[in-house]
Amino acid sequence: MNLTTLFLLFGSLYLVIIAYGVVRTRKRGLPPRLRVISAAIQVIVPPLVVFGLLLSTGDAFMIGGWGSLLAMLAVAGALLALCTDIVARRVL
Repeated sequence: MNLTTLFLLFGSLYLVIIAYGVVRTRKRGLPPRLRVISAAIQVIVPPLVVFGLLLSTGDAFMIGGWGSLLAMLAVAGALLALCTDIVARRVL
């Protein structure tokens, strides 16, 4: 499995988990503050864990390349959480 396939797999699973989590918190009827906290945890924790694993390798080239990709993925996750919440509010 090459790095591109690995990133696509991780990125896709990450975004699906965020969308599912945002819809699930809305279906449960949680207050807005708890929904925001839950979405923030779902957006921040997975890239931090993967970045921590990258730091343990010690490869500067890989840390630099994947670190920026993980930062962009976190931004995409935050935007997805916001958009999913807006759509879920109207649909549910």
